[in-house]
Amino acid sequence: MKDFFITAADGLKIATAFFDVENPKALVQIIHGSAEHKERYFELCHYLNRHHYAVIICDNRGHGASLNKEYKLGYMDGYKPVLDDLFLVSGHIRNAHPDKELFLIGHSLGSVFARLYLEEHDDEISKLVLSGTVDYNPMTPIGIMLARFIILLKGKHGYCGLLRKVVKNGKDISWVSANEKNLYEYMRDPLCGFPYTNSACLTILESVKELAETTHFKCRNPSLPILSVSGSLDPVTGGRRGLAMSFELLESEGYLDFSNIIYPKMKHEVLNETGKQKVFGDILKFFKQK
Repeated sequence: MKDFFITAADGLKIATAFFDVENPKALVQIIHGSAEHKERYFELCHYLNRHHYAVIICDNRGHGASLNKEYKLGYMDGYKPVLDDLFLVSGHIRNAHPDKELFLIGHSLGSVFARLYLEEHDDEISKLVLSGTVDYNPMTPIGIMLARFIILLKGKHGYCGLLRKVVKNGKDISWVSANEKNLYEYMRDPLCGFPYTNSACLTILESVKELAETTHFKCRNPSLPILSVSGSLDPVTGGRRGLAMSFELLESEGYLDFSNIIYPKMKHEVLNETGKQKVFGDILKFFKQK
């Protein structure tokens, strides 16, 4: 594994980890979720490495070590810079293995960014995995109006408890995992569960709203296989109804190939739950399918 930084268009250094193998079966890029960091996915990276996949993951801007004077921990300023960073990271692993297919895994907020990745670049990936798949909430536009009003009052870098609650960035993390050890490690980790700024909250809300902007998706790759993995106790997916809405949106954007696995007794972080090896195995099986 190699740790390094990739310089974004605005000069921000994007902290990246690359798990390379010789002549990989395919390439995998992982996008982490909200208020966390790339190291929490290293076990999955090593697992895929052992099965001969090259894997790359970065800290999203305002997370982990992707920080500077403007982008302090918990600050984001729109989803487009995040997507630009992710495209840069994709380019790095593609340059290392230009003849190999690229698969994408996005967890939680990362599942939102992964779906927005499809708008312009779906023809550059061959498979997509959504973990803790975030559903579209019809009340999101109201949240956006609220966020913009609060930013007028308190600024982008300020904090608002109400906004944080709207994007599930509060003190209650019981919904995150049924695995008590995982919750304990999450609470002890200074790079997890940190407060989001008003601008970051707005970024999340605008990202979710963009999921429903179906005309923005060019859908050059309608046969792209898409797998959703989620826990039966995960409130973020919206349950079976919310997952159905997520697939309906993808279908309205032109995508045709969906698979859905719901794991009993698991909550949001299926990649860190007790029994996660079953989830890892199902993702591997999906990657191997022709």
